Amino acid sequence: MSRYADWKAPKTDMEHLIWPVPRQIMQDTRANQLRLSKADDVLIQNAPLPELRRATREFLNHHDDRPIVATGHQIELYHPGVWVKNALLDALQESHGVRSLHIAVDTDTPKHLQLRWPGGAIDVSDDLLLKTGEWSGQVAQPTPAHLQKMIRRFHEAAQGWSFEPSIEPFFEAMRQHAMHPLELPAALLQASQALDHDLGLHYEAMILSPMLLSPGYLALAHQIGADIERCSRVYNESLAAYRAAEGISSPTRPMPDLRIMEDAIELPFWFDNVVTGDRSRATVARDDAGKWNLLTDDAAFTFDPRKPANEAVADLQRFCAGKGIRLAPRALTLTIFFRLLLVDQFVHGIGGGRYDQVTDRLIEHYFGLQAPAFSVTTGTMYFPDARRSTEACVSCMVTEGHRLRHSLIGKAPHLQAIGSAPRKSNARKTAYLAMHRELAVAVEQKPDLPAWRQRLQETIEREQREKVLFDRELFYAVQTRERLTAMIDRYRIAVA
Repeated sequence: MSRYADWKAPKTDMEHLIWPVPRQIMQDTRANQLRLSKADDVLIQNAPLPELRRATREFLNHHDDRPIVATGHQIELYHPGVWVKNALLDALQESHGVRSLHIAVDTDTPKHLQLRWPGGAIDVSDDLLLKTGEWSGQVAQPTPAHLQKMIRRFHEAAQGWSFEPSIEPFFEAMRQHAMHPLELPAALLQASQALDHDLGLHYEAMILSPMLLSPGYLALAHQIGADIERCSRVYNESLAAYRAAEGISSPTRPMPDLRIMEDAIELPFWFDNVVTGDRSRATVARDDAGKWNLLTDDAAFTFDPRKPANEAVADLQRFCAGKGIRLAPRALTLTIFFRLLLVDQFVHGIGGGRYDQVTDRLIEHYFGLQAPAFSVTTGTMYFPDARRSTEACVSCMVTEGHRLRHSLIGKAPHLQAIGSAPRKSNARKTAYLAMHRELAVAVEQKPDLPAWRQRLQETIEREQREKVLFDRELFYAVQTRERLTAMIDRYRIAVA
């Protein structure tokens, strides 16, 4: 695990992190592209990896004339630390001619879907499935009435700010689509991209779920189902190695092991019923012939390890469509699909970068292939009005109080008496208690301590009151246009 950095989000406003350095990112990108295009000895459902990569990239109307650099994130109101991944994509495309692609994951549980600001928040949709849906692709965009309510409440709050947020192109795009039946992920993605284009950012944006019909994804799903005994063992071993390296004792972090039973094994996929909207953990059961089967209420799909990839893809697609089900990827499966079968460089945030240390081991131990290099970026942008305030520091006040309390008396004679007495002796205990009695009397007699207590309480109250000012996770469109374009320029300069 030593090949990874200890990534930490910058604490200073308007700072960013790029790992590795941009020149290395491009070297890695081209090395990934070359290595994956020649990995004919790596088979996925009996097809060479390069063949499946070409078919999957053609599914996106892409040919291997230039590398794909991509990022992906669950659909939400992105905070600046996530948004800067698009700034890196734009800078790499501008300086090196790569194809930049943002993939919006609409198969994750709906979350972080509130528009928040100091003193208020509102759900971004009034669809009840925002709270109860199993995946965000089930949620509808806001009704026109709710959209107007959201815009009105935000504008009322913004009247008290000393700056103008950059959110108007986002709102305008949401208005334009409000009368059309869109799912929330598509509406948010299009609105965010409209804002980014207004800022001068250029990249392509796509929703994940259509990609789950691509040849590479279905072949990967079939391969895992057919070879689940070995795959689940390597999956769990990769998690165990990461936990050991990171000192993690919880068996559920960063994600749970796959459950392995005598005649049933959990798949690293979700089993989605797209008709009823229900979701469960996909599991396969072994039949009398020793093959693994995906079971529905009235049928079973057999994962045949000998089947050619094109037949396996067609059969799995036909079965899922006929039964109204979908095998949706979980975290590690999704990044394996992206990094092996779709892109030449994947840009993570810090959390995704940590999880992909597990993915690297899984790729190398299961597929016998050196894991393609990935990159990490994030940035910090506080609420613009935070610039007029220094962050309240409760720990600083506690330290000040500790020093103040222990400076009220001359402690040197007491410490000498304590140190010269034998350990665990009555003399040592008496000297210790005498020092603290004198200290207690001094605390009552000196006026400095009550004044410090008052300042501490005021600092605690101020920290709670201004907490949102120093929240890194407010929607990036709350920022001013000037601050966002300044961050874009930082990325372009770094990459150029």
